[in-house]
Amino acid sequence: MTPQEIIDGIKTIIRLQNQNKESVSLQYFSEKKPAILSILKIMIQSALENTDESTISSYYETAVKEYVSVHPVDIDTSSSLTKKGFKTWLTEERKKKLPLNYINRYLTYLSKIGRSDHIIEELSRASEAILGKLGDPQSSEAFYKKGLVVGSVQSGKTGNFNAVINRAVDAGYNLIIILSGIMEDLRIQTQLRLETDVIGEGHQGIKGVGKEKRFGMQGLTDIPQVISITSHRSDFKKYLQDANFSLNHKNILVCKKNTGVLKNLLIWLSDLTEASAQHNIPLLIIDDEADNASLNNLGHKGREYASTINGHIRAILGLFTRKTYLGYTGTPFANVLQDRNEEAIGLWPISYKLNGEIVNKLFGQVDNIFPEDFIELLESPSNYIGAKQIFETLTDSDFIKIPLVEPVTDCAASFPSKVVDDQGGTRPATLTEIEDGTGIRSPRKDDLFPSYLPDSMKEAIECFILGIAIRLKRRPAMVGSALYMPHNTMLIHVSRFSDWQNRTRNLVNEEIEVIMDRINAELPTSPDSIYAKLEKTWNKYYALIVANIRTYLPVGYADEFLDPVTFDEIKSLFPDAVKGIEVKAINNITKEKLVYNTDSSGNGKKYIAVGGNRLSRGFTLEGLTINYFIRDTNYADTLLQMGRWFGYRPGYIDCCKLFTTWDSIEKFDAATRTIEELEMEFKKMHRDGKTPEDFILRVRTHPGVLKITRPSILKNTVEVNWSYQDTLVQTTQFEMNASRINNSWSELKDLFRANNWSLLKDRGFYFIDTDVQGLFSFLNCANAFYEYKAELSQIKAFIELCLTLNKLSKWRVAVKFTGGSQINIPSSESGLPGNVKLSVRSAPLEEKQPVYYKRLLEKKIFTGSGKSANIISSGLDMALWLENSEISFANKKFIDQKIKEYNKTDVENAEKKAREASKPERIYRELMSDETGLLVIYLMDLREVFNNDSRLKQLKENEKINDEIPLIGYAIGFPKMSSNIGGKYVRGNYNIDEDEPEADEYDEETLNALEEII
Repeated sequence: MTPQEIIDGIKTIIRLQNQNKESVSLQYFSEKKPAILSILKIMIQSALENTDESTISSYYETAVKEYVSVHPVDIDTSSSLTKKGFKTWLTEERKKKLPLNYINRYLTYLSKIGRSDHIIEELSRASEAILGKLGDPQSSEAFYKKGLVVGSVQSGKTGNFNAVINRAVDAGYNLIIILSGIMEDLRIQTQLRLETDVIGEGHQGIKGVGKEKRFGMQGLTDIPQVISITSHRSDFKKYLQDANFSLNHKNILVCKKNTGVLKNLLIWLSDLTEASAQHNIPLLIIDDEADNASLNNLGHKGREYASTINGHIRAILGLFTRKTYLGYTGTPFANVLQDRNEEAIGLWPISYKLNGEIVNKLFGQVDNIFPEDFIELLESPSNYIGAKQIFETLTDSDFIKIPLVEPVTDCAASFPSKVVDDQGGTRPATLTEIEDGTGIRSPRKDDLFPSYLPDSMKEAIECFILGIAIRLKRRPAMVGSALYMPHNTMLIHVSRFSDWQNRTRNLVNEEIEVIMDRINAELPTSPDSIYAKLEKTWNKYYALIVANIRTYLPVGYADEFLDPVTFDEIKSLFPDAVKGIEVKAINNITKEKLVYNTDSSGNGKKYIAVGGNRLSRGFTLEGLTINYFIRDTNYADTLLQMGRWFGYRPGYIDCCKLFTTWDSIEKFDAATRTIEELEMEFKKMHRDGKTPEDFILRVRTHPGVLKITRPSILKNTVEVNWSYQDTLVQTTQFEMNASRINNSWSELKDLFRANNWSLLKDRGFYFIDTDVQGLFSFLNCANAFYEYKAELSQIKAFIELCLTLNKLSKWRVAVKFTGGSQINIPSSESGLPGNVKLSVRSAPLEEKQPVYYKRLLEKKIFTGSGKSANIISSGLDMALWLENSEISFANKKFIDQKIKEYNKTDVENAEKKAREASKPERIYRELMSDETGLLVIYLMDLREVFNNDSRLKQLKENEKINDEIPLIGYAIGFPKMSSNIGGKYVRGNYNIDEDEPEADEYDEETLNALEEII
């Protein structure tokens, strides 16, 4: 037996002996070790004859660490919106009759490779729920079902759609087509994953689920083996079209969204039908990255128009009487904004060559691929690291943001956003020239940048080497685990121009060679050696987080392989760490690829990948630790899809770093808040039984910074309304500008004195009831809010519009007087009827939240520390219009909903968990009348912003900030409204910041033409 098989055997014993234990520890397994190893020796005595006790003990330790890391991983159940009147065909009676051969084999395989039992249970439940929303493949009646599955970027959507595919094969879908993005690299990756998770054979023979159980002629002969027409070597090309494949089998194809590929597929499927007939076998199309290339960019012209790929997909669907279209995406903005035209009257024309002659063919099409039947929102497991674990959120979490982000400020000279042509050639524009706007232009691909690497990129490369060394140190304890990742990757995403990428690759190669030579030639003890330089980088980026990483991990995220290491423990590993690093530019000029394989000793690849969009959608970079990302984009979906660093990092999350610009950090913060709002809105609609029709994306406009998605679909969307109904708006960032802070306090005190305040003593608030003009007197006050001018203008416009419809006419303005500070503002100072104990939002600590600390120190922008950017102190702050009986009603309704949710996964503890769950502000705000709104004012202690750090104290003195006056924050609560009220709101736009146009590496049109010539 191999070490992996012995470790798997130990895990099986552990799992069987601890099925009913929710909580386990290393100490528990230390006590259980003799008993478990005794069972192991009885089970596989002959296999252990030549294995010494020390080795068996090390296998045990690896198995235990894996189990303790995986066992607590949990996941919430998915949410869904379904079409009005939806009834599933997958009744309990039908479930009993369905074969489960493929899905059970897949779930068993996942258990063997280390997936948490909770994850497998939810994957099984969610995939069954999705299957029940697809068309019934056994139905004799025609159907066309359209759905969308949404999950976080790199969170495991592929695992979900492979579970759905396994269930679909079991249920009777005979043709399954997977559309896997627009790049061949991603198609190959998807093909190989499908071979492992569904087919069980393919490249390199029997694999994955095939090792669990074989189907077909070489296995269980009564279970048909699904056949893949495509392979890792070949998409659906013309020679496959001419091959004698039959639809009488269960077929799977993995195809790019490429016009030539889809045309080949369309012709092939058409040729297999009788004249003017449709296929009567059930078809399932799964569209991965469904917001990319599939949507109809010409839909705004009318129902007769379609962009080529969209038209081909709809024509393929039109060839079948029974079909389902199922999209998957991490950024669903575009999918819910796409055209929803009726079926075209005209036919879809295709031209191709046959025996040297041009053939013209016409096809019918389905109407659209809008997910009108259902949308499913997948939850991420507790060990997933995504945008919400790194960037700014507004809801409180059970952890502090993981400090992985490092601001980059020195990249403009190497990778300029604007350039100037002068006598000396083309040079980067200065900041003054950019602000002036004259004599500058955007860079072109033939501009000779970069000529050198910025220091920040050199430090990022050093971090990559340090990260490899950390992982080499931890390797012995992890190498036999199913969680072990042998590969190491660094991503450099700097420009859309291939020539710039290639020059960057060459410069990085030179840097690696210099570092390697110095590591091999210099003494580790020399103060001027590369070892001293790497120690400096270690102290700057790694020393604190490696020592304290466990304090940042959220509940349900345990990683027993994150053993602390020191610089002295890893410096002897630097020669091995730097050895074998390959630098590749991944674009259509170089044709270079990332091929992740291991050598005979199990050592993986070490890649530094320089690229653009080919690495920014769907493609998984194995063992990704360092990301140097300075690529500019204004679009939220593009920004989040470029987040290849999201995902799972067992044993090395503390090695990971994101080097990016302040501009990108702010955009990531905004995009993360947008996604957070979207998910909360979706879950509310799920609870309320809403439909996909009701799914409105509440994405705030950030002019010139954040747009919902790319521009080419903007022209498709009818002009819609923006709305603040059922929304909480908070000021979460503040400019540390003395004049603005002083003026805001001065003007607010005047308003305090000008109004007659009442007391809500049991709630801790002073308040007044006023009209819209009274509210605007507060909103028009001077303030220190960062970039909220446009937001406040939109809010006022929205309120004025509501007023014309007799909405939001009554406002309650409240000031909280029970904060956590020791400082009291006396009534004589504030003008309020009593003292105010200031609220506390502490400054971010350098070691805990370095990016927000640096933003405060360098950009003078304060964002409160902690687990969210919230300034409200409690959900009850939004209950100030409610009577006590209404608050009790809201609490009971929330607890009842949570009990229902928890009952799905933990009946025994459901009520306890529900009562302990934090109550969100929305449960109170949504009970407000649509005539009322709420403004809560927080007076925050400025001393807490500066007094914890000598450099921050110096900043306060330099800026002449008076910390004896409060910092003012606003929270504005809007109720639910029945009417669709709002101003004109840009809801969609689609033009990705594309890499420079080049022929596709696998240009099917060109290949077909060559084959015709041959």
